[in-house]
Amino acid sequence: MLQIRRSAFRFAKRSYRQPSRRYDSTSSHSSSTAHHAEPVNESLGRGFYVSLGAIPLSLALYKFSSTTSDSADPFLTRLINSYSQFQDRWTERNALHTSMIEQAAHDRNLFQSSPASKTIELKFPEIFNTGSPYNIPAGHSADLSALIAHYEKKNAETEEKRMKAAKGEIKKADPEELVRRGTY
Repeated sequence: MLQIRRSAFRFAKRSYRQPSRRYDSTSSHSSSTAHHAEPVNESLGRGFYVSLGAIPLSLALYKFSSTTSDSADPFLTRLINSYSQFQDRWTERNALHTSMIEQAAHDRNLFQSSPASKTIELKFPEIFNTGSPYNIPAGHSADLSALIAHYEKKNAETEEKRMKAAKGEIKKADPEELVRRGTY
C-alpha cells in the first residue's frame, strides 16, 4: 500500500512540473499571423430599452388610474368593478353548493348512525351445513330441523302471495309500504 502511495505522489509531482502539451491551433497566444475579427459595435440590447420604456409607461398608468375628483372612482377601479356581477353569481353558487353538501352530510350521518338489521335473510336453509362434515367432535352438530321448518313455511307463504298476485287476486305492493314494514 505504501508503494502505491509513493508512485502516485511521484506521478502527481511530475505532472505539476511538466505542463501539458498544447498545439498551436488551439493555443490562445498563437505565433502565427491569424486574421482577427474586426471589433463589433454592440447595442445596449432589448432589455435596456424595455426597462427604459417601462418608467414613463408606469408613470402614465399611475396618472391614468388616479382619481380626478373625490366622488368618482378611478378608471381602473370602475373597470374592475364592472366584472363584479360574476362575483354575485359565484356567491349564489357557493351558498347552494354549501347547502347541498350540508344536506349530504346530514343524510350520510343518518344512514351511518341507523341501527343495522338484526336479521339475516337466508337464500336457502342448507347454508348452515356448508362446512365440512368430517372432523366434527361428537355432540357439536346442532339440530336445525326447527329452523328449516321456519324458513320453509316463510318461503311457502311468500310463494302463495306471488301466485295470488300473478292471478290478480291482490293488488301489487307499494314500495314505500314495503320499506316502512321492513320487508323489502
